[in-house]
Amino acid sequence: MPTATKYAKETLWALASKGVAFVFYYALVYFLTRQMTVEVWGDWSAFLALLNIVLLISDQGINAANKRYIAETRDSAELGGLVCATLTLRVIASLLFTVVIALLIRPLLSWLHQADHIALMQRSLLLIALYRVMDYFKSLFEALHRLRSTFIINTVEHGLKLILILLLYHEGDEFFTIVTAFTVAVAAALAIGFVLAIQTIPGVFVPRHAWPNIRQLYLYSLPVFLMSIAGFISPEIDTIMLKNLATDYETGIYSAAKQIVIFLPHLALAFSMGIIPGISIFDETAASIQRRLYYRLLAGLAGLYLIVCLGIVMFARWGMDLFFRPEYHAASTTLLVLIPFVVFNAATIFTGKNWLLIPVWGAVGAAAASSLAYLPYCLLNLIAADKAFSASRA
Repeated sequence: MPTATKYAKETLWALASKGVAFVFYYALVYFLTRQMTVEVWGDWSAFLALLNIVLLISDQGINAANKRYIAETRDSAELGGLVCATLTLRVIASLLFTVVIALLIRPLLSWLHQADHIALMQRSLLLIALYRVMDYFKSLFEALHRLRSTFIINTVEHGLKLILILLLYHEGDEFFTIVTAFTVAVAAALAIGFVLAIQTIPGVFVPRHAWPNIRQLYLYSLPVFLMSIAGFISPEIDTIMLKNLATDYETGIYSAAKQIVIFLPHLALAFSMGIIPGISIFDETAASIQRRLYYRLLAGLAGLYLIVCLGIVMFARWGMDLFFRPEYHAASTTLLVLIPFVVFNAATIFTGKNWLLIPVWGAVGAAAASSLAYLPYCLLNLIAADKAFSASRA
């Protein structure tokens, strides 16, 4: 059973990991919005939304499923074989997915009225192949409760993205430069993750371990993928639909507001990274203790997000002038409408709301659709967690 000291230590590393990504991420948004007009930012945001959806689908639920198996075996002799098997599955799945996307790029982007981005998406194929393999190592160290390593990978990834774009990008629609910077940063972070895995799990890639059933691992990942994908792509679908149903200006305004709030749910993720791996495995005797800890964490997060939401209101009122160019200030109303999105962070989407709200209210309608989409799954997660603890206690 993890100790309170272990919880505190890993939670601090989780906060540091998210904190460093937070700083580099918002520095990058600040730099790009200073260099781009609202229309160019809207065009880039529409492409980035599509790329993010491709990257999210490329996961196929594998990394989340692997975390479950690795967390269960992190203290056993089977860990080496499991890591070997799951990494192999991850690499093969990513390569096959990249081949499929390479074949579908032209008809897919033509259907989405983004044919002018076909060459840019083709340039992104290496990024698509590498990204989820890099993300696998983050998931690995989260499952092992070694979040110092996750901090290192995040620092390399986000820090290098910012540094390369500051050096290479100048102005306008030089999107190829941004994609190249992202690809190099992800490749470097992947290499660091691989080295850290070798150091953390001695002999992990030596073929002496018995492998688990890879087919079973993949079959387990599919329902995980289906349960999570809708909520993950919700804000990205809004951006793409806004691009098609409105203008580049409306897309840029919505995306500017979205970039301010999109990282804020990661505060809850940071706490869960530090604590949930320790309380997710319990028996009848520990269920009541873990249940109390879970709800204390939930209450603490509620208080924290109340402060965060007040901060968003203050930023929308007084902070826009400091962060954005004057032409972006119309995003303040959109930012306020996205506050429920921050609170109901977890995920499912009823895309029909987009068809109703975007043509009428533009960027504000897209924000409302994203915010409302997160409420049902938020409530269902609370009910599911309560039933899990109650079942073990009964």
